[in-house]
Amino acid sequence: MTTRFLSIWTIIVALACIELDSIAWGDWTSFRAGGTSRSDSKLPVNWAPQDRIAWQHELPGYGQSTPVVSASRLYVTAVEGTRKEVALILCYELDSGKEVWRFGLKSANDSPSNYMASRAAPTPVVDAHAVYAFFETGNVVAVSLKGQELWQRDLTADHGKFDNNHGLGSSPAQNESHLFLNIEHKGPSYLIALDKLSGETAWRVDRESGSSWSSPIVANINGTEQLIVSSAGSVTGYDPKNGNQLWTVAGIEGNTVPSPTAIGSRLFIGARLPEFAVEGSVRNNCCIDLSAFSSDGPKILWRSDKALSDYCSPVHVGEVVYLMNKGGILYCLDSETGSLHYTRRLGTECWGTPIVAGDLVYFFGKDGKTLVVKAGADFEVVSTNILWDEDSPPRPEQYVEFSGDGHGGSGNTQGTSDAFSANSAKKDPRSEVETKDSTAKSERTRGPSRPGGPGGGMMAAMMAGDKNGDGVLQSDEISADFKPMLPRIDTNQDGSLDAAELKAMAESFAARRADSQAAARDPIVYGAAASEGRIVIRTGTRLYCIQ
Repeated sequence: MTTRFLSIWTIIVALACIELDSIAWGDWTSFRAGGTSRSDSKLPVNWAPQDRIAWQHELPGYGQSTPVVSASRLYVTAVEGTRKEVALILCYELDSGKEVWRFGLKSANDSPSNYMASRAAPTPVVDAHAVYAFFETGNVVAVSLKGQELWQRDLTADHGKFDNNHGLGSSPAQNESHLFLNIEHKGPSYLIALDKLSGETAWRVDRESGSSWSSPIVANINGTEQLIVSSAGSVTGYDPKNGNQLWTVAGIEGNTVPSPTAIGSRLFIGARLPEFAVEGSVRNNCCIDLSAFSSDGPKILWRSDKALSDYCSPVHVGEVVYLMNKGGILYCLDSETGSLHYTRRLGTECWGTPIVAGDLVYFFGKDGKTLVVKAGADFEVVSTNILWDEDSPPRPEQYVEFSGDGHGGSGNTQGTSDAFSANSAKKDPRSEVETKDSTAKSERTRGPSRPGGPGGGMMAAMMAGDKNGDGVLQSDEISADFKPMLPRIDTNQDGSLDAAELKAMAESFAARRADSQAAARDPIVYGAAASEGRIVIRTGTRLYCIQ
């Protein structure tokens, strides 16, 4: 009798496991689904503002992270307040868009909430036990799937404040036991592993100081986990158990935003055109074979002097790999040889990485337009879809972008106040007064966020190295951030930068970014996740679910 009961129970458990596996199979648990940007679900192909948008939801605050999905729950982050005083994790039902819970914590370090810097840019990760979020404020927090704090840390308290003109945007990677964060800024930089159960540091290794938004990935290479970072002019593999370096490929410029994509033992690296470089003069977009090594490291199968990746990371499907530059030009390359099949201007710029579903590739334009393209060597558009009427895009209802300096804040902070007070042992009664005061001060002192325009900030950063104050930058006075640009802006090739060269550089830099403020106003599509036959698209202040 007991044996028969155990047999029946074994069958029930097995069936339950099959059901659980089918749920997990469609989950999207981290940035770019762990680095592949692939969905196992069959996704919608056609939609419009009044058709197949199952729900949309206005978010408190602002965020640039991508949603993550697990077990029919969606998790997304945001920051709230004119100085990002509160960091938020929000949980919604995937089916209905109904808010399940929100968790708020006081930011470890506040800074102006404006278009020039990151605002909840790192994407969280989720597993069967918790959702883990990292914010550019320095906060790292683990919250149970019921919205209860498990642990939190302030990395800036332990390892120094972040020093970066545009904040941090690198998303955490995860394996079963640890979180991995790549912290690169002008100060001491590092790659760090945190224990998921306690938040304690398992290991930490130094990285070169710089400025990077590229995210690490955990990839299975020939049956072994590797932690891979593409950033700061190199691509490096680490042992996730102890942080030991396994291999590195140096001499890659422009890989500060796109993240690596691992498919089997192949690693596809995206890189933007370095500042002041001429298109076609660099070959940093490449494919690395991690199954073939020599004394110099892993084999580079091919490099492309045509394709560029500015914001999107590479995506691979079938026998092709796609890259996209900031102007919306799509490059389709042969994944084995790197030869160019075609280039096409899509008519929209993409800040979020595309999603691959079967033989379709979804390109999410920052303007709310999504192109669905048939994968392959020939260019074929399956559909073109929009989230909103371009003549009347949705205005943020809670978050307010102030004109002039680009500072923003939330018009209604009641929801966040409730979340923050529910999760804090003590709430500082001065916080609301300080928020009002800072808003008033911001409105009184509107003006250019960077004196002298976009070029002025870069010029000031470079001239900080002018040790003798003679107005000329010698080679040893140029920081590591700007050193790779020296051959391109040193027009007389004397190894230094004089006043004329510096002026030309600042003017060129300002011209490249002349419309950056206007181009960074919400609504902007930052990214998307796919799960259970649905696509969830995120703008700075809103979620859209397509079904």
